[in-house]
Amino acid sequence: MAPRLPGRVVPLVRRGDRPVCVLLPGAGGGLNPYLRLAAVLAPTHNVCVVRAAGLVPTEAPEESIDQMAEAALAALDADGLAPAAVFGWSLGGAVAWEICVRLADRGSRPDLVLVDASPLPRDSTAEDDTRIRETIVAMLGPRPEPDTVDRVRRVFDAQVAALAVYRSERGYPGRVLLLMCTDDEFTFRPRAERRWRELAPDLRAGRLDAGHFEVLEAEHLPQLTERIVPFLDPATQEAVR
Repeated sequence: MAPRLPGRVVPLVRRGDRPVCVLLPGAGGGLNPYLRLAAVLAPTHNVCVVRAAGLVPTEAPEESIDQMAEAALAALDADGLAPAAVFGWSLGGAVAWEICVRLADRGSRPDLVLVDASPLPRDSTAEDDTRIRETIVAMLGPRPEPDTVDRVRRVFDAQVAALAVYRSERGYPGRVLLLMCTDDEFTFRPRAERRWRELAPDLRAGRLDAGHFEVLEAEHLPQLTERIVPFLDPATQEAVR
């Protein structure tokens, strides 16, 4: 009998019947950066991650942002999960946006947090992509399995190709928190923020004094969570309603 593949939805916090916060990972699909964030959200939310396709044997990476969003939503549906909040960093922000747009079509408007993400086609060079890909591989630790490294590289290549042709065309009427980093790694941020404002009528925006690849590290996590936690606090939202 062939081994059973892990599911796409990975629970990080599950304690009774509470609002569900869904996390979408950045390019390469690594889940480790979200473990600390899940612990911060644990007092108020059940938390899960939708892992990228292609990170386990026999799986192929998805080739478009739409395909990633459709597959993630199908996986959430299969597990009976109705997100109250969706969080996406980097590529995960584009996927999170498309998930929320589709949920709005169903009459649901989860709160959406976007961190250093863009709704516009990604500009890059082969040199830039190689450097970023190897930065992500380095996050796997000192001695990752060669097969794991190969899969991460393959997933990354498929994802950045998808970002190169992605442009969000549909608005989202729900609450949106947009947080952009302030390092010099990327130049897309001013254009991206203008476009997000066009697409999201109920948008709040802020800055994070951290680099794109460091924003979820322990040193910088407090400034991220001090923005996110009040935005997602169910008690606060209930008072507003």
